[in-house]
Amino acid sequence: MNERHTVRFTAIAAALFLPLSVAAASGAHHEPSIHDIKLFWVNFLIYVVGVFFLARGPIRRGWAARRTKIKESVDYATTQVEVAERELNAVEALTRGLAAEQDRVKEEIVVQSKAEAETIIAQAHERAKRIREQAKEMLAGEGRFAESNFKTSLVGRAVELARSKFAGGEFAGRQQAYVDAAVDRAKRLVH
Repeated sequence: MNERHTVRFTAIAAALFLPLSVAAASGAHHEPSIHDIKLFWVNFLIYVVGVFFLARGPIRRGWAARRTKIKESVDYATTQVEVAERELNAVEALTRGLAAEQDRVKEEIVVQSKAEAETIIAQAHERAKRIREQAKEMLAGEGRFAESNFKTSLVGRAVELARSKFAGGEFAGRQQAYVDAAVDRAKRLVH
């Protein structure tokens, strides 16, 4: 408290307790009466007015400070609520499109997997086709090789058989018949 308040408080305290001290100082013994209560009431009213004037400034400043603190607290809370509402709206906006985004991503994954599956299947078909063609070529080559071996074997066997038959004289008569027939045809053609 500052000095001005101290002086005011001292003056008010003196005024409050003056009637009591005057009654006590008179020294006369008297019977309590209704008039004594008036003095107490006046003393009480002076006390209340004094307390009011003394405490008026600090109470006003205390209430003003309290009001300012409450206002700042309310303003801060209002700001926090607004920030939270903005963030909530942003999150709701993000989550609102989340289901559609999930569906879009699923659809994209399905499309990509189908495309990859089709590519893999096409590559497998192409590879199988190449393998079949290679197998056909190998089979044809093996067939030609076997046929060539078979023909070579047959020709060799026929040559051996023919040698043995010609050596045995079995075809000597037929050979003369073939030569005579060929000469006869040649004569007919010439004539």
